[in-house]
Amino acid sequence: MPLSRTILLVDDDVELRDVVGAMPAEPGYTVFPASDGYEALRVLVDRSVDLLITDIKMPGLSGFELARQARLMRPNLHVMYLSGQVSRLDQAGPTYGLLVRKPVRGGELLGIIETEMGVPAAEAR
Repeated sequence: MPLSRTILLVDDDVELRDVVGAMPAEPGYTVFPASDGYEALRVLVDRSVDLLITDIKMPGLSGFELARQARLMRPNLHVMYLSGQVSRLDQAGPTYGLLVRKPVRGGELLGIIETEMGVPAAEAR
């Protein structure tokens, strides 16, 4: 039986959010989309989330600040950053999580998500 995991996907680019958000749906993931950090924090208040995937550079609340606040709310939350502009997480100071460079292919992202969540590929499908 496939595992059920929840992902909060935050990106100000609606097209990317739609494409990336649809990728992990098949293997038992539920994706909650958010267009910015403030909307993401509202989702975290109302929903149980296993993994936060966030763009780094967004208007208002950056992905780094979102992750800091999200981890205060949920200390065990897994965090992944999506960025086409930042090459290393340590360039932005202390952070939590894994950096994934944009653009990312669906199968590649799914594999990264499964590794981050500690889900063996056989169980995820």
